[in-house]
Amino acid sequence: MNQNEFFEVLGYLSSPQRNCKLDAEMHLGVQTRFESEYSRLTGIIPLVDGRNYYILHEGADKWGVELRIYFDSNEASIPQIIRNMVRSSRPGEPRNSRINDNQLIWRFIEHGFLLNDFQDVDRIRSKIPAQFLVDFERGFSL
Repeated sequence: MNQNEFFEVLGYLSSPQRNCKLDAEMHLGVQTRFESEYSRLTGIIPLVDGRNYYILHEGADKWGVELRIYFDSNEASIPQIIRNMVRSSRPGEPRNSRINDNQLIWRFIEHGFLLNDFQDVDRIRSKIPAQFLVDFERGFSL
């Protein structure tokens, strides 16, 4: 994914129409490292809430950080570059699509996404370099 495509996808997911939720799930052993990186990128110390930030029980069969974005996609307008990344949401999740790509999601966090049930487009837009605002707005308007 090149820079122009990244900012188009960022715009697409930032739109209130996408109803975008970011969550993180991890084992206790990686919590400190996750919180340090998240705080460095956002200026916010994340709080375990069981809704957007989960710590797995001792016997869980996962050892790393799992970042997920849930959103409402529109099959007709979803950018082609992320079409193959999109998975169906897990049962009980009201949003119809999910992305599980930690590397990509860390870039979203770096550009204003937060562990939350919605995303603040003004916060995100303020972090877009001027040369990529056109790409961001193109994705936002899809």
